[in-house]
Amino acid sequence: MKKTYKIVLLSLILILSFTVTAFAQDVIKVYVDNEKVDFDVPPFIDKGRTLIPLRGVFEKLGAKVDWNKNLLEVVIKDENNEIEMILGKDKVMVNGIIKDIDVPTRMVNSRTFAPLRFVAENLGHTVRWDETTNSVYITRNKTFPLERGISIVGTKENLIALLEYNSKLYNYIWMGRAPIVGIADDAIEAETPAAQASRPDSWGGSNMDKSDTNVQVEGVQEGDIIKNDGRYIYISTNKGLKIIDSNPKAPKIITTVPVPENTNIIEVFIAGEKLIVIGQNSYFYIMDRPAGDEAELAEPAIMPPKYFEDRANVLIYDIKNIEKPLLEREYLFDGSYLSGRVIDDSFYLINNRYLNLGYGYYEKAQIDIPLPYYTDVLKNERKEFGYDEIKYFPNYIDTRYMYIIGIDLSDKSSKPDVDVFLGGTDTIYVSKENLYAAVTDYSYDYTIRQSEEFSPEYSTSTVIYKFELNGGKIGKAVQGEVPGTIINQFSMDEHANIFRIATTTGDMWRNNSKNNVYILDENLKPLGKLEGLAEGERIYSTRFAGDRVYMVTFRQVDPLFVIDTSNPRAPQLKGMLKIPGYSTYLHMVDEDHILGFGYDTEESQWGGTVTGGLKISMFDVSNVNKPKETFTEVIGRSGTYSELLYNHKALMFSLDKELMAFPVSRTAENYKSDFNGAYVYNVTYDTISLRNTITHKESEFDSYGDNIKRIIYIGDYLYTFSENKMQIHNININTKVNELLIK
Repeated sequence: MKKTYKIVLLSLILILSFTVTAFAQDVIKVYVDNEKVDFDVPPFIDKGRTLIPLRGVFEKLGAKVDWNKNLLEVVIKDENNEIEMILGKDKVMVNGIIKDIDVPTRMVNSRTFAPLRFVAENLGHTVRWDETTNSVYITRNKTFPLERGISIVGTKENLIALLEYNSKLYNYIWMGRAPIVGIADDAIEAETPAAQASRPDSWGGSNMDKSDTNVQVEGVQEGDIIKNDGRYIYISTNKGLKIIDSNPKAPKIITTVPVPENTNIIEVFIAGEKLIVIGQNSYFYIMDRPAGDEAELAEPAIMPPKYFEDRANVLIYDIKNIEKPLLEREYLFDGSYLSGRVIDDSFYLINNRYLNLGYGYYEKAQIDIPLPYYTDVLKNERKEFGYDEIKYFPNYIDTRYMYIIGIDLSDKSSKPDVDVFLGGTDTIYVSKENLYAAVTDYSYDYTIRQSEEFSPEYSTSTVIYKFELNGGKIGKAVQGEVPGTIINQFSMDEHANIFRIATTTGDMWRNNSKNNVYILDENLKPLGKLEGLAEGERIYSTRFAGDRVYMVTFRQVDPLFVIDTSNPRAPQLKGMLKIPGYSTYLHMVDEDHILGFGYDTEESQWGGTVTGGLKISMFDVSNVNKPKETFTEVIGRSGTYSELLYNHKALMFSLDKELMAFPVSRTAENYKSDFNGAYVYNVTYDTISLRNTITHKESEFDSYGDNIKRIIYIGDYLYTFSENKMQIHNININTKVNELLIK
């Protein structure tokens, strides 16, 4: 019996010994540059892939590892690379580009495991597996910044993954937006061609001295609610687009241009004998399916829920017969119109379509995301873009389609040249040869102290995409990036084949903001920079002129900086002027004088700063080292407003005519409005004087429709426009000579 027990005990010991030996052989060992890495939880192999705990190996490779508990996302970042992996997803983001992974990250006993080879190799290092010793050997390599070129979406699965990563991060930072869903289409019939008629010869014409829309770049036309060709005025009103004979002795409405009844006109352009009308076309229809995934029908309601679809409506008219404009082309582009430009015989525009699709959208079994499209209305043809035609901006965190569109106005049989991107822009700058789209980029920043554990912080930069423009065609694109954010299109400029941009980094309210100028070459590679201006303030306005940059920052006083970029590799701060107030728009009078439009400021009783009336300043920058303010005028008190402060197109300015005008809503004491109309000035390169004030209101009880919106001149006559009427004044004697109702 005892012998039997001994045999059994010896057998158990042998079995246990073999088991321990076998287990020891199965333990996975990891070495980085031949140095063994110890783990508190052992790695394991799944489907032939080694998964390891997040901490340890990747940090030895010089990467920072973080876990975003809000997104269930792993973030691994070193100096040159960033990898994002959502728990359980087989699509990952590597430097902003979507990639497939055969074994996703997973959670095991509250610990997150990630695939070793995929991460290490995508960080740029070499991985070797030794089967005889169950060991992984990683050799660190020197890595370099990677080119982040424009990529192709390729498949529906990639599109869904890109949208999911981007929308989750967007919601994490900004708390998201409301969804826009559904697709619809409609059209209007083209007008039957009318017999051609010549324009009558009398007052005005293309050679007449006239004002044009105030633009950023000479030769690059920007759209507005009003245009004129020296004889006829084209103006958008609540009652449609009117064409008006400007004859000051007998002004009259020639016609109202027919546009689709559900199209809201945004702006118009004139290009020779072409009239381009841009509108936003919103199509509504009754929802005919349940709001959610449930099979039950929604409960009856007084108003059934609606879907709506936004489309930008582009209408191109031949206006040789001014009394009967002929609709030659009409397009509906999916989404919302951002901005457009006319350059010679070409029209370019940008459209954005939002794709935020609601909470829990990506957990659905069947995911349907609409593809981008546009419609040629007159031909009744719809062009839909496939997954292999959609491009995207790596690392950009918005979820929308961006359309970049070129139209050849000289060939009415040509088709629009359209590029579609997953991503978007809110600001563009256009020179005669290139279009620049600015994109705010958010990158994981481990240098910022987290306010809460496992809640990573993100820093902002501006990514710039440059597209060549030529004859209505969209050419190749290149990409660059600079720290910080911009305020508007005047933050950017192209000069002598280099690109310049002014940004603010940090947060003014945290007192860590700084202002900067960056200079990039024609391929958007860094050339030079000037950083750290006006710490604790932010940029309110910028203007580039020749080799100079003029920048206004503000917090309590208004510093005007003069920066010399004649050496693009070493821009220099030349001069600075500190005065009360701030300018939101800078207008070049000539190369040595600038007009600033903004607000006066006053010190409050609590020691802070409050805004006062609308302020006009003339700056003399002939001595770049000592800029000076040579003229200032303050209109009204706090609450005074002009559209000019945030829309440069509201300014009518002609140095040749020595004339300047803009709309003003003036406020007196206790925020009481005491004037609404236009201020008209005499202006030279170094002097300003008030010439006249014009109002369409006959009493303080007149409607909003009498508020003056735009001022133009043709010959010796000044034309002011409100929603209800047009008035004509003789410039020389400041007297009203005629009036026309246009409502």
